[in-house]
Amino acid sequence: MDRRQPQIRHEELIDLLNKFSQYKDENGKGRCKKIKEQIGSKDLEKLDVNDINLGVVALTDFFNLSGGSISSINLYKLLQTYFLDTKKREEINEIIR
Repeated sequence: MDRRQPQIRHEELIDLLNKFSQYKDENGKGRCKKIKEQIGSKDLEKLDVNDINLGVVALTDFFNLSGGSISSINLYKLLQTYFLDTKKREEINEIIR
């Protein structure tokens, strides 16, 4: 596969998401940001909490969930913790092994 294809898909997806109201700010500007190149696990801590939360919104749209924080499920906190806290990520990985 051409190494550019994932970047093209990413940018086209961001363009698509920014067309929907839940991904726009109060001025109607898209809040989803294009990332210039793919990131790996060592770069996860550079992610912004707001971007992670927008990712959760996209995930809930994909699975048609009523929200990212419903009942005993809190995808916002889970993904924020998993991406931004290396120690907690290691603990979570150990649990799911």
